[in-house]
Amino acid sequence: MTSGALSVKDFLDKAKLVSYGFFGLLILFLILFFSSPYLLVSKADPKKSDAIVLETIETGKKDKFKQAATLWKKGLAPVIVILHSPPNQDSDLGIVGDPTASLQTYLISLGVDETKILVYTVEAGPQEFPKTLLKIALDRQWKTFLLIGKEYDSATLLKLYRNVLEPAGIYIAVSKVSEGIGSWDWFTKPKSLESILGRLSKHLYLILLGN
Repeated sequence: MTSGALSVKDFLDKAKLVSYGFFGLLILFLILFFSSPYLLVSKADPKKSDAIVLETIETGKKDKFKQAATLWKKGLAPVIVILHSPPNQDSDLGIVGDPTASLQTYLISLGVDETKILVYTVEAGPQEFPKTLLKIALDRQWKTFLLIGKEYDSATLLKLYRNVLEPAGIYIAVSKVSEGIGSWDWFTKPKSLESILGRLSKHLYLILLGN
């Protein structure tokens, strides 16, 4: 055997290490893939709060408004705070004209007292919603919030808001709105697969950024 040549034993040992590394990464990927829905769903338990919070990016979604109204009528919070970014021409709520009045009108139609609806328009966009909520909390001396969010957005929303609110001693949880995506068969449907993997990428990106 010439000097520096790799023996059969050494070759097999190196091949084993490579294969162990490959299969280890493959197993890790499969675990992450199939557990995606569980990583994206908030585990924080909703409780009675100072305010229910609704994000209305452009105009909002009817299912979130209905859940907010239901929770308000059950007494989980005395008021509903709407964090609103300016709309475009599309409207899931059929908004025409002044969006603030229309958002209030839609909640009133669901049985919410008009005096218990507070709308804050955030011109800078939804990325400023957590900071706006912090200002509201400090102004009104509120300490607990219940945010309405889609089921598979809930963990990401919780991370974004807690990063801003927790240092001030403010608690927030997410009341999850069902999206009709099963945790066992989501990967068998192209639209569900694309949706979950897209949200997982955003969630992991936030973790890598330390948010």
